[in-house]
Formats: sequence, C-alpha cells, structure tokens
Amino acid sequence: MLDNAGVTPSAARLAAFCEGWEQLCGPGPILTAAERHLVILAARRAWAGADSVAPDATLIEEAAHWLAADAGGITEELVANFEARGLDRWRYLETVGVVGRLSHIDFYARGLGASLPELGEPSTEPPTGNIVADATRTDGWVPATSELFAPHVLDAMPAEGDALRNLLEPSYVTVDEIFSDFGVLDHLDRDQIEYIAARTSYLNDCFY
Repeated sequence: MLDNAGVTPSAARLAAFCEGWEQLCGPGPILTAAERHLVILAARRAWAGADSVAPDATLIEEAAHWLAADAGGITEELVANFEARGLDRWRYLETVGVVGRLSHIDFYARGLGASLPELGEPSTEPPTGNIVADATRTDGWVPATSELFAPHVLDAMPAEGDALRNLLEPSYVTVDEIFSDFGVLDHLDRDQIEYIAARTSYLNDCFY
C-alpha cells in the first residue's frame, strides 16, 4: 500500500495502516462493506475537489461528502436533518468513523508521495451488529459511552473504537502516553511531534 513511495515507515506503522485499510473496507457494525465503499468514494470525490454532492447520492454519501469537504461546518441541526431524512445517529456515527480513518490513511499516503490504496470488490458478509445498545448522547450528537474524548469517540461501536486507536497510536503516541510520557522518540522527539500536531490542527481549524 505505502511501500512504493521510496520512504519506509516503521514496521509497526505500516502494519497498522494495512490492517486499518482492510478493516475500513469490510462490513462495520451497521453499514455493509458496499455502503462503506460508497462512503470512501464520496469522501475521496470531495477531497478531489467536487464542490457538491452527486445528484444520485445516498444519505450516507451526502454525509460523507460534507464530513470530508467541510467537517468544521457540520452542525447539530445538519445531523438532525440527516436523521429526519432517514440517516439515524448510529449510521451517521459509523460514517464519521470511516471518513475520519480514511483521511488518516489517504493523507498519510499523499504525504509520502504514495498511491492511494485501491478498493476491491466489497465483501458480502453482513454487518456485525456490534454496538453498545444503551449508549447515549452526552456532550455530542452521537451515541457515546462517556463524555466525548477524541480517541474514544467511536467506543459505542467497540470494534470501530479499537480500529481508530490501532491506527492513531502508531502514528502519534499511545493514549496512555499522551499525558504521561514526554520522552517518546520516534524519528522525531515529543516536542517536535507536538509542534507539528499543533500547527496541523491550527491550519485545519481543529481546536480539539
């Protein structure tokens, strides 16, 4: 996937991205693999410069487009509108998770000058149904198991939450290290890692 760029990530990082891509392309808790493929294609279309949703787009494709094109412009009213039109909060939450992890994979590949991973034929296996059924909305607009904290935002869908952290941690630091280990060294030291993270967040209007 990323080994054609002339830049070799660490074995752990490369394995995480390959495993993350495989998980992303398969069936999720609620969405089928085919639906997740539609989300991936809609997000990539937005990143490629499409300024509007395709005329025949489904609701999950419409949500994926706006999450990719203008995540900062998503409002509670827009999410409620999606729900009123048939995209319930569980399906919306899974769409958020797919677009978020896809952006991690695609933009990392672009940064290395590598080609984007290609979609194959979607699996026909059914969704897993693995959700925390009694999850409730806390300080966000989606089902959650606790107050929303970025590494745990998908935990109402346990496998999706694990997939997020399995992709995040080899690329940054582990959740346990975020507030405890400031001596992390991975090509860059922790100060350099945080400077790049802060600058990237600023440029992308991310105030988390």
